[in-house]
Amino acid sequence: MRTIKTYSFILLAGATVFASCDKSLQQDLSDAGVSVVADEQVKYENNVITVRKGTPITFALEGNPDYITFFSGEIGHQYKYRNRQEINPEDVEECNFKFTVAVPTGGTSASCKDQLDILYLAEEIDTETEEVTVPAFPGLSKSDYEADSILVENTAWKTLVPRTDLPQNVNSSVTRSVSVKEFIGRKLTLAIVLNKDRKKDMVTNPDTGKPWTNVQSQFAFTNMRIETVWKNGRVTNSYAAAFGFTPLNMDWRKGFADQMSGKVFVAGDGYGSVTTGTPGLWNLSGAGTGGMTIGATQRGEEWKYSWLVSDYLNLTECRETDQGVLVKEISQNIASYTYTYESVGTYTATFLMKNSNYNFTESKTKEFVINVTE
Repeated sequence: MRTIKTYSFILLAGATVFASCDKSLQQDLSDAGVSVVADEQVKYENNVITVRKGTPITFALEGNPDYITFFSGEIGHQYKYRNRQEINPEDVEECNFKFTVAVPTGGTSASCKDQLDILYLAEEIDTETEEVTVPAFPGLSKSDYEADSILVENTAWKTLVPRTDLPQNVNSSVTRSVSVKEFIGRKLTLAIVLNKDRKKDMVTNPDTGKPWTNVQSQFAFTNMRIETVWKNGRVTNSYAAAFGFTPLNMDWRKGFADQMSGKVFVAGDGYGSVTTGTPGLWNLSGAGTGGMTIGATQRGEEWKYSWLVSDYLNLTECRETDQGVLVKEISQNIASYTYTYESVGTYTATFLMKNSNYNFTESKTKEFVINVTE
């Protein structure tokens, strides 16, 4: 009997502890808040803080929320933009397609001259009738290679970057920036083409004047991106990985010896890419930071012909949402937070307080207007 009482006590105590924990898990934020520690340097009246630039502002943190995040209101740190998916076109100052492309040594100028094209197609709409005058590129099926290869060749592409603005000599590189702001709100597709003119490897040796086989150059892109400059001064970038590029390896069924491993095409099919330097095939492994390379074809091998086609580019997509600073997390007990503004201006500072667990979430905010003077 004595043993039974002992176990009963333990179970009751455990139940009491569980009930207590469950209650704390759903604690509300009624006692959580933020106030300003005012002094001669920091003036506070009617929820407006006035301070000189470079002067620290101390905020007193009240209650004990699980998490507190601070948004200063500066560019890139505005609470209202923390979940923004798209930019308002009216907020855009500039929108540019940027990249650097390099050609290494090897071969002659004929190895790369007029070998690269950067094209586009964008939907055009009559502003008066709102009718589509130029349809958008319908997009690749990505499953019917024959149909897709015919589609890209029969599309009336337009030039985005002239050939003369791309490398025309070996051991050279160029950096380009092209405005695409006019395409905001329109369905825009990019295409990069190697050897669109279907040139052969047989050229004239500039030293002897006799025919010879020549190297087809490698083209290596770096830092390819859409850079958007907002009217508030913020700059955001969307790199090539977001473009949805799909290779079209034209003539892949020929089974070029330098594209084969044994008797198997190394990229798998007409849409394949590689992670190493294979002649005439795209390596897109660095696209997350704007890096893409198409491998060189050595002397004596047939020159390659390849397309790289994007999905529709959403030029108002915001891939870099505004971020706050995590001031407190659940394991910490912090009584204050200090922040310093270094630039003159008016900012809306926001503290986001949150309690959260597996089945309960509650949040509240506290805003301050910050006037920063000289």
